[in-house]
Amino acid sequence: MTVTALADIIRTQAEILETSLPRHAYTDYHGDKSLSIARSKLLEACDKLNHLVTGPIEYVMGIAQGHRVHAALQYVCHFRLASFVPADGTPITYEDLARAAGVDTSQCTRVLQLLMTYHIFREPGTRIVAHNRNSRVLLDEDTGAAVEWLTQESLRSSAFFTETRAMSRRWSTGTAGAGSNDIVAPAPIQGVMSSAQHQTALDLANTGIGQSTVGFFAQQRMNTETSMKAERYARAMAGMAKRRQLSAEHLVSGYDWAALPSGSTVVDVGGGNGHCSKAIASYNPSLNFIVQDSNTALAEEVDVEELGDRLKFMAYDFFKPQTVAGDVYLLRRILHHYSDQDAVRILQAQLCGARKKPEARIVVMDNIAIHSGTLSTLEERKTRTLDIAMMALFNSVERNLDDWKELFKMADPKLQLIKVTKPLGSALAVMELQLDQT
Repeated sequence: MTVTALADIIRTQAEILETSLPRHAYTDYHGDKSLSIARSKLLEACDKLNHLVTGPIEYVMGIAQGHRVHAALQYVCHFRLASFVPADGTPITYEDLARAAGVDTSQCTRVLQLLMTYHIFREPGTRIVAHNRNSRVLLDEDTGAAVEWLTQESLRSSAFFTETRAMSRRWSTGTAGAGSNDIVAPAPIQGVMSSAQHQTALDLANTGIGQSTVGFFAQQRMNTETSMKAERYARAMAGMAKRRQLSAEHLVSGYDWAALPSGSTVVDVGGGNGHCSKAIASYNPSLNFIVQDSNTALAEEVDVEELGDRLKFMAYDFFKPQTVAGDVYLLRRILHHYSDQDAVRILQAQLCGARKKPEARIVVMDNIAIHSGTLSTLEERKTRTLDIAMMALFNSVERNLDDWKELFKMADPKLQLIKVTKPLGSALAVMELQLDQT
């Protein structure tokens, strides 16, 4: 496609958005499919134009140096620079900012000036910095945690990605060990179903190659770091849910919660701080919720007064047999973190609870991988990026619909996929499951 042809597409789609939405609100299309399509076409054309006019060497080299930007964001998050810049847009000098944050002025300036070229922060005058709408997102605690996690643990795992693949390591059932009360899955099948590996790229990033973690002080340090990282990860997941494509609103609209009988109990398995349950509860006053997670520390900071006794938190390891007799067991962005064997164990554990009520459902909200060329390049890029992230962080894989069906069958041949719904603008699909009672 030529530059002028792409420019025509950009102009046409831009005019649709400009005549329909306020300035700087081009993402707020409020479920209007035509505006969503116009936005996607505009972004796709801009991406193709950039690729076309940049040239192959500069284009590839630019991608290869992306970690420099990630390092700058890591610095900003680690030293909480955004919190020291006035939120109302008033500028602050680099010297005053550096002094408040306890960092070197020169380093602080250089980091922020790089991010400004990516439209994060702004420099309204000489030697001063101020917030813009992009940098303000770092002021949100959960979003800031998400960016920090992506530029800390996730970035470090990427540095060891290829090394982990190249090393000769035995294949196993994943990182979770089976206890006497755990659910034990069957042996994996061939191909994508046998993708569990003992050590991940994230493991190598945390411990180093050939570095021993044995010993009291090393173990104590690891326990402290693990606790801190677990809390950051939980907050990061809440922050990522604030992205439009991962918004909990899609979970609210993607399943017919109103059809559940009054007083029904939704068990939010691995629900973290309960942000998904709170979102559903706000629209469904007749439902009750139990948020289960192994890390219940964040529950103490969650404001649930307006929900009263309708929302409760419970410590739970989802590899153990489910003890709560619920009406719906919600697994949102849980299974894609695990190998097929471990995912099967998680599902089988929930079936222990689901069998107590014949009409009980399991609702899985997760990514469904697509075939190449099915979506736009930008949409497919998001899916492929997530797939590599899962490989690096958890040795897991993004599954297509056939993979999901096979996974459910491995958990129990009677576990039937009843319905698949993908809400408009959502990166995730809602899959409704039920045990066949015949």
